[in-house]
Amino acid sequence: MKKINRVLREILYRVYEQNESFMSQKSLAQACELSMDTVNRVVAKLNQFHTIKKKPLGFRVVDPEKILTYWACTRNLASDISYSTYSPDSVTKIEDEMPRGTVFTAFSGYRRRFGKTPIHYEEVFVYADPEEVRRRFPESPAERKNVFVMRPDPHLAQTNKDGAAPLAQIYVDLWQLGGDPADRFLLELETKLKAKPIEALKALARKNP
Repeated sequence: MKKINRVLREILYRVYEQNESFMSQKSLAQACELSMDTVNRVVAKLNQFHTIKKKPLGFRVVDPEKILTYWACTRNLASDISYSTYSPDSVTKIEDEMPRGTVFTAFSGYRRRFGKTPIHYEEVFVYADPEEVRRRFPESPAERKNVFVMRPDPHLAQTNKDGAAPLAQIYVDLWQLGGDPADRFLLELETKLKAKPIEALKALARKNP
């Protein structure tokens, strides 16, 4: 996964899951374990289409939905898939047999975050060690694939919740999949995400009456 994805993930993680709208480039660089130059390039791009407002010690996110859309459009899920195969097992069994440390995204990530899904799904997308997954789910001659593995990064290990990717990561991965049932999941997730920035703004108002 490209380094800029870590920065976008961290920004949206803070907005949607930590109710933070103000942040500094330095704090992002430290959290993502990236150079200030990398972070500054991402911030400059976000400033270019007015999703943030620069301040003396950092910046404030003013349009998280546009940042989320930007990331969804520029993310390349297919290029990050390191291993894929077919398993005749149910998705529940496939998920249960994933190695320790696996971070679930897309359909499985949604289920782990919210307990239930809006519609049935048949594919499992995870961030995990491809070789560990291969040992549990060997290569299959079947043309159809239903197990997809992307390599995790250190930042993802810090921002996942109970083995599920951050909400924004789940969203952009579903957006990249598109079609059914991904579109149905996206509609449900959009409803849940839209309320989050409002909470952040209310918290900001309480701090700055």
